Amino acid sequence: MEDFAFIKLDSSRYLCGAGPFVSVDKPPEDGQSAFYRNNFELSDELPWKIPARVFETADLRVLLPDNGATPLPEIAWSGLGDADVRLVFDEILDQIQRGVLKKSVPVLTERGILHRGEPAALVKAIIGAPDNLWGYGYREGFEGMIGATPEQLFTVEDGVLEAMALAGTAPRHEVSDFPNDPKEIREHELVADYLEDLLAPFGSVERDERRLLDLGSIVHFITRLSVALDNGRGDLNELIRRMHPTPALGACPRGEGALRQLYVYRERLGVPEDFGAPFGALHEGYFQSLVAIRNVSWVGRAVSLPSGVGLVEGSRFDREWRELALKRNSVKSLLGV
Repeated sequence: MEDFAFIKLDSSRYLCGAGPFVSVDKPPEDGQSAFYRNNFELSDELPWKIPARVFETADLRVLLPDNGATPLPEIAWSGLGDADVRLVFDEILDQIQRGVLKKSVPVLTERGILHRGEPAALVKAIIGAPDNLWGYGYREGFEGMIGATPEQLFTVEDGVLEAMALAGTAPRHEVSDFPNDPKEIREHELVADYLEDLLAPFGSVERDERRLLDLGSIVHFITRLSVALDNGRGDLNELIRRMHPTPALGACPRGEGALRQLYVYRERLGVPEDFGAPFGALHEGYFQSLVAIRNVSWVGRAVSLPSGVGLVEGSRFDREWRELALKRNSVKSLLGV
């Protein structure tokens, strides 16, 4: 099977790249299409991946051999213990109570072993994902990642940057109480305020009202923001470093010390390096960067399914533990694993 990458452009339309890929440090200037793939710390100095062949399609099965007949993976998931994440939770909450942090996002990873089948065949499940999810993924050799995220980091088109604050979560059956939940509102507004302040140096920021995003089993708060860039598309590498990570998946305040501590927490909890990282593509003048969450990743037969949770003042471990499971279960349901 050849290497590939794909990302949703709009309803039922995906940009696909077939390997081999050439890795470069900057986006191409000659109109070529390229994918952007990096780790959470943005330490890959060659994050732009130029495919040997690029095309658009409504049917991702074309990425698989034998007309998409590649068998779906069968994965045996291991159980979870809460000892490590409980320690991290308590450390973060202590920093919040002392005023060092306003928010931080630990990530817990469920692990599994591939018994049979091919993880890349999960692209077949992405085709049926709801319209408000953005399918994306890649396969490179014996590793890869496939998912459908509700969160765009930002887009740039015709000189306008658009971003979203996506924070605050509840199960679908609590949708009647969710819009007035003070903890969830506080978590969301912290992210939205941060993004508005972050974009303000570019010009006048347009900020929509907070709304509900209904993903079926999960509901979120969402606020959309936009700003016109003075220099057109701008330096995409710099924009990515400026925008990532937002407090939706990072830390607030986003000082170097807080981010470094977050990286340490992720290492302690064994989080895959590319979970929550930017995953994007430049195509025909349009750049889109997604936040790589709600995914399954693999290296050989080892499979990972991470989920993150935002801790703010008032967070309780039992409630956040439930949210972590809710997010992982939504991925399992979507992908059929």
